[in-house]
Amino acid sequence: MREEQFIRLSQTGENAQIEYKTCSEQISDSLYETICSFLNHSGGQILVGVKDNGEIVGVNPDKITALQGNIITAIKNQELFLPCPYFTPQILTIDNKVVMLLDIPCGQYVYRYKGKYWDRNGDADIDVTDQPELLLSLFERKNPHLFEERIVEDLTLDDLDDNTFLYCQNILAVVKPNHPWLQLTNEEILLHTRLAKKDKGSGILKLKYAALILFGKEEAIEDYMPRYRFEALFHMCTYKEYNDLKQLPNRYDDRITMRCNLIRVYDRLTQFTERYLPNKFYLPEGTTQREDIRWDLFREIVANLCVHSDFSTGYACFFHVFKDRVVTKNPTRLLPEIPEGELTLHQLSNYTKNPLLVRVFHELSWVEDMGSGIRNILRYAPLYYPNYKVEIINGMQFIFSITYMGMSQETDENVPRNLQVSQETDENVPRNLQVSQEIPDIIDEEDLKLTLVNPVQKKEISKKHKRHQAIISLIKQNPQITMDEMSERLDVAARTIHRDIEELKHILEHVGPNKGGYWKLLK
Repeated sequence: MREEQFIRLSQTGENAQIEYKTCSEQISDSLYETICSFLNHSGGQILVGVKDNGEIVGVNPDKITALQGNIITAIKNQELFLPCPYFTPQILTIDNKVVMLLDIPCGQYVYRYKGKYWDRNGDADIDVTDQPELLLSLFERKNPHLFEERIVEDLTLDDLDDNTFLYCQNILAVVKPNHPWLQLTNEEILLHTRLAKKDKGSGILKLKYAALILFGKEEAIEDYMPRYRFEALFHMCTYKEYNDLKQLPNRYDDRITMRCNLIRVYDRLTQFTERYLPNKFYLPEGTTQREDIRWDLFREIVANLCVHSDFSTGYACFFHVFKDRVVTKNPTRLLPEIPEGELTLHQLSNYTKNPLLVRVFHELSWVEDMGSGIRNILRYAPLYYPNYKVEIINGMQFIFSITYMGMSQETDENVPRNLQVSQETDENVPRNLQVSQEIPDIIDEEDLKLTLVNPVQKKEISKKHKRHQAIISLIKQNPQITMDEMSERLDVAARTIHRDIEELKHILEHVGPNKGGYWKLLK
């Protein structure tokens, strides 16, 4: 079975969890760096005796036992690995060639090799030792305590929104008239849902981040979580047209930026869904009461976006509505039981990433039992659109896409042609279908597209080159631009910008402090 697994892995290609190493005569430092990366990321397999193209060339059979011993000795050496991992390299014979398979587990702790911290990004090992933001992200990922459970020092009931509590009680008064929340004070609701606890010594109420996320006033959220943000965008085009900026050079036709608490975010995303997604006629068998099949389907997608995001990173969550599909993007906490890369709905586990947030949404009947969301999508999606297609990419960013309409001439008429933009978002919306002058011409479709393909494909090299061009162009326009601003402008993760800047250090240099400095082009 091991031999069959090895051959299958050699044909898969390198990705976030598969790495090929030749090492025919001796073990290279790069192999140990990959071991450290896999331990710090989500585990993986290293195939020793395989070229980068997947060709099995084997290892010198006279040295294979010594190489296996060297690896075992190295991972037990605290001067090399700290803490020391545990796994056993497997020696295999494939077509008369001797090879090794290293099955690296996802480490429980943060590991370092020779004093350096390594992490995995796509099919590359990244030294994050001197990159504070990436290093912090690594430690956050390994923190056994969920972000929502942590106490927010100095946060008080005055920082929470009374109207949000009242809004929830009004909902429960309709759907659950005997619900206990209707008789509780705000403080009692927080204690009842474990969003807060009282200090045993002083009796002072200690509020958790979950309380801030769910019920916080906007100014309090800005103080304690300044990068928290949800974006809802409507695009008057198909997903394919959106990715072809030469054909349709506009970014969005309506946009709502939300920095309010999660209860309000869910309500606004509900309204956004009703505004831009067609309400297709559905009459359940045996009844005369029409059912809103649209909301039966998309409430699961909206709720998952809200409660399963990793709020510790501070990255924004996105809800994109196109004429043929809906795409959501949110930062996520990597879990060993959920593989990285392309997934199906059936591969998603029932692990709850934020149990406190989920509990409150469950009380409001916005989410149901464990696993019900997946079942509801599988139930309602074919009723809403028989040819629906779900695509999922799991990584540091979780991307979910569902095709809800075929863009024939007939269905095209179902899409609203005249946009009624709310006054709240009016200033953020371009009034014509022209590219904003702030975006340089050098940024083309590859720089701004929503990626739904495997990130380790060969196209990644071309995309990186074009992204580098875009970074240089942005710096030429504004030497004071920050990495966070570049990340937002190019619609990529901040860690991607940090990695790009590191690769471009031979042609650009940052002068002065992180805040208030400027970029200088060396060439």
